[in-house]
Amino acid sequence: MRPELPAGVSDADAGPGLADAGPSELEDAGQSVPDAGSTMPDSGTDAGPVSVDAGIDAGPLVPDAGDRIPIFVAQGMVGRTTISCDDGRTWVADRAWDREGDSLICGSTTPIECDVSGKSCGRRWYDGSCSMSSPCDCGHSPGFSKGVAFDGTTFVGTWGWGFPGSVRRSRNGVDWTRSIEGHAGFGGIAYGAGVFVTGDRSPKVSRDGERWDAGGPANFSGPNEPIIWSVRRFAFAPYGATGRFVAVASGNRDRDILISSDRGQTWWRPRTLPADCGGDVGAYGDIVGGNGVIVMAGSNRTICRSTDGGETWTRTTIASEIYSSGLWTGSQFWFWSRTARWSSPDGLTWTSTPLTPAVSLGPVARSPDGTLVAVANVWEGYRTQRFLRSTDGVSWQILPTTAFNGSHPIFFITWGLAERSSLCP
Repeated sequence: MRPELPAGVSDADAGPGLADAGPSELEDAGQSVPDAGSTMPDSGTDAGPVSVDAGIDAGPLVPDAGDRIPIFVAQGMVGRTTISCDDGRTWVADRAWDREGDSLICGSTTPIECDVSGKSCGRRWYDGSCSMSSPCDCGHSPGFSKGVAFDGTTFVGTWGWGFPGSVRRSRNGVDWTRSIEGHAGFGGIAYGAGVFVTGDRSPKVSRDGERWDAGGPANFSGPNEPIIWSVRRFAFAPYGATGRFVAVASGNRDRDILISSDRGQTWWRPRTLPADCGGDVGAYGDIVGGNGVIVMAGSNRTICRSTDGGETWTRTTIASEIYSSGLWTGSQFWFWSRTARWSSPDGLTWTSTPLTPAVSLGPVARSPDGTLVAVANVWEGYRTQRFLRSTDGVSWQILPTTAFNGSHPIFFITWGLAERSSLCP
């Protein structure tokens, strides 16, 4: 089983029920199955090989809306999703596996609270057997949220860590169908250059999020660990004709970074990479691309950038740890520490601006019109969960508790155009 828990989480960060988040995210409990590939056949029809010269622009895709509507999709623990179709003011269609009796949590509809004494949860193993975790260890479970991406028409999310997980897709953010089931848990998912790619030693590639093919092997390794299983962060960065998929992986002692410039078919290492680049980039921090620059920022106060598509990297140090995801606004990179927004036009020179109010942000997303939505620290949930909204990334409105359902911790948010539904007509 492969953990993904943040380094140095304090009681104040974690919120009720998540105060003891477990081992550092640099710890690796070892792989319980011999290979990270899927243990069950992929559903759907083989999509055929992905051409590396399909001529698809690697930049962000913002299609004409047609009859679709703009929404934000937030993805959380226990298979949770919730959406906003009013520009981040309220959140609806809140669903999760414990309300649906999902087979991956053994069909139970007993409400789950992660890491709360006296609360338990079921977890289905590879052979179909079910076991109970008490308290519920959501960080090592089928329902650990590992990423959600949008390709212009479809949202695709991946869940699972250490237990067989699931990749699911939706056109409206409300109804989700399975496309990969039974994989040990991907370390992330990203979309770019016309394909979805999953972050893993055995990545999968898809044009539509439904039919998947094997990508090229990503053999993460280090001087002390010849095999590193755990992808901690995964992203797509626009660059050149086919962009870059970038993966940060770590084990008990070593860290490795692999990059694909051909839509997940082959993976290579940077030629020049300072030792602390990618450090503590996982549950906290992010990998973001814009204007020909790729930036990695994490909670070790080190920000690294590449201007040549990931071949060489340089580092700079800022005064604060980064706990949020990041984004490119079209003119600046933005990340957030506990009390400030950090901005840079080039990934090299950074300026901090105090937040009002001072609030530690976790996942953040931005619409093309400039609205930002966020959830506070990723480990917050239930009675202490906070959803926020901003137009400048500095002044934030904390939504009233009536505007959303406080539930399982949220780790990722994305924006996209959705088909209409009864909840977002």
